[in-house]
Amino acid sequence: MAEGGLRIGTFAGAAIIVDWSVALLAGYLILSALDNGGFAALPSALVLLAALLSAILLHEFGHAGVAAALNLPSKRIVLSFMGGHVEFAHPPQRRWHDIAVSAAGPLANLATAGALFLIPPFSAPDAAGGALAIAYLQSLMMISLLLGVFNLLPGFPLDGGRILTAALSFAMNVARARLITAVLGFLIAAATGYWGYVNSYWWTLGVSLLLALAALAEFRFAQAQLRTAQDEGRSNT
Repeated sequence: MAEGGLRIGTFAGAAIIVDWSVALLAGYLILSALDNGGFAALPSALVLLAALLSAILLHEFGHAGVAAALNLPSKRIVLSFMGGHVEFAHPPQRRWHDIAVSAAGPLANLATAGALFLIPPFSAPDAAGGALAIAYLQSLMMISLLLGVFNLLPGFPLDGGRILTAALSFAMNVARARLITAVLGFLIAAATGYWGYVNSYWWTLGVSLLLALAALAEFRFAQAQLRTAQDEGRSNT
């Protein structure tokens, strides 16, 4: 047991924690499946849940693994009902470290999707295998692809937003760079929420709300940083 969840192992020196809120995600997927297809749909829901958690875990392994290679230790890798995150002992200080660590998660997902596309049962239509195992691998491939692409979008708090912030900070004040990616993050959240609403994907709608709140908090923080820098600049003239 661990504070806030269940410890299931370690990776790159970090404890892997399954937060109790994952039960909300499991409940949502299972109840949605039962509502739409009855008990016959339960195995598919469980396969989808396993594939989703696997894709999220691989994503966080990418972050933690590259961080460890750069001598940036991680304390915990946490899976929760809205995804996952890595708690670093010390966040990256160099901009290229930030870019490398941020990019590693989506790239781990894209590499997984690519590898699964190239191996059986995907490259061999007549390959033998259990139906549930094949369904799991197919789901893992698609979720990994979507997770990798979505997280590379250039808006905070997505990994692409962190990459863009670090890249822009080579040419401008970091606070201004954070303002830009916060605005982009809010636009991405709005588009995601609209898509979820139109398609009645209520979980997606919830995720978009959290993304919007995170982007708004980042925007306000960056505004405060920028005002402080401007005040200090005036006081020094």
